Amino acid sequence: MKFVVKTALAAALMLGTSGGAMAEWPEKPVKVVVPFGAGGTSDQITRAFAAAIEENDLLPEPITVINVGGHYSVGARQVMEANADGYTFLTLHIALMGGEGGGVFDFGYRDYKPVATTGEFCVIPMVRKDSGIDSVEQLLEKAKAEPDTLIFGANLGAINHMGGVMLQNLVDGAKFRFVQIGGGTANYTALTGAQTAATVLSAAEVANFTMGPDGKPLEDAQIKPLAYTGAERVKHLPDLPTMKELGYDMNYCIQSWWFAPKDTPQEAVDGMANALEAAMGTERIEKFFDSKMFAPVFLKGEAMQASLDETWEKIEPIAKQASKK
Repeated sequence: MKFVVKTALAAALMLGTSGGAMAEWPEKPVKVVVPFGAGGTSDQITRAFAAAIEENDLLPEPITVINVGGHYSVGARQVMEANADGYTFLTLHIALMGGEGGGVFDFGYRDYKPVATTGEFCVIPMVRKDSGIDSVEQLLEKAKAEPDTLIFGANLGAINHMGGVMLQNLVDGAKFRFVQIGGGTANYTALTGAQTAATVLSAAEVANFTMGPDGKPLEDAQIKPLAYTGAERVKHLPDLPTMKELGYDMNYCIQSWWFAPKDTPQEAVDGMANALEAAMGTERIEKFFDSKMFAPVFLKGEAMQASLDETWEKIEPIAKQASKK
């Protein structure tokens, strides 16, 4: 059975977008840059796919994951300016559009060659357990009663920043004080260390920080999820209501994107996209998506480009508002 599965995956991998035989790529290890520290959502996704590709022999060369800390624009710019030889890729998400739309940096998704979309995740507003805040309503009431004083951890222009802006927009007069912290891991540390009062984390990060290997909540978890921004409750957090259930019009779910430098040879882009598509059908990725509460979305080629353009139209106004906060 394993032989049949691997043969089928290999066959899928060897087909380019034109349906013909691929050029021989890769001939050396492939580097994938994650522009965040280890442990966050993008890092988890990238490492899961790298492992699935290696375990199922979907590429003849290994994938090396490189974390670039600091503001995510640093790693993103490194890939944009990298040698477009087919051996450097980037994993990122809507933060790329947030940074461009908000003027945080002077480049964006159109400065890369799209490779693939692998999965979709939603976010969760978070506070500390000892904060005295037990609901989204209480959080927003406090943000309205004490505008610009409730410190909200963010990566300026990124997912958590735009999520915070969307959240405060739900109540007239509510206003957080956004501070630059970083990605999911950095914000978890800042929140538990009382440097911040609130943030948003992805469902995957919440699971990583608050659940044990058995999938059960850790009794000593120091953070408290308030609501889920997806359309429906997730099975791993069955008691967590959706924002819609609470009467708030906020649905905020993010796709994971893989990019390459703009002039990367098409055979390398197709080769990576096909490897990622094949990996979607592996047991590792199926289990990963289930445990991290991801929707198994996959896009490449024209479908991915159309999705990127549609997302840009929706997120640009929020990004511009975030730049003024």
